[in-house]
Amino acid sequence: MSDQRAESLPESELRVVLRTAGLNPLPQYRILKAGREVARLDLALAETRTAIEYDGVWHRTKKQLRRDKARRKRLRAEGWRFVIVTAEKLAGDYRRILDEVRVAQGAV
Repeated sequence: MSDQRAESLPESELRVVLRTAGLNPLPQYRILKAGREVARLDLALAETRTAIEYDGVWHRTKKQLRRDKARRKRLRAEGWRFVIVTAEKLAGDYRRILDEVRVAQGAV
């Protein structure tokens, strides 16, 4: 289940968790507007506009937190829903992540 589009080992692990649960996330999913990329998601379930993103420690700086918040706000306005996975969450019970994905998809 290797996919060279993953940009980190945790993203790969997260994709495998989702695939094992029967989901088909698309890695490095590009969101285009008028033919231009406006965002790229770590993993996307495009049919339900569900973004699953791995936020490593570099996402904890004030600057990056502001960028992430603004970017996600723009994408939420376009109908995208987000599940944010941290190292702590990925190291825990995978069922928690899968439950969050299902809720975001509106399946629960």
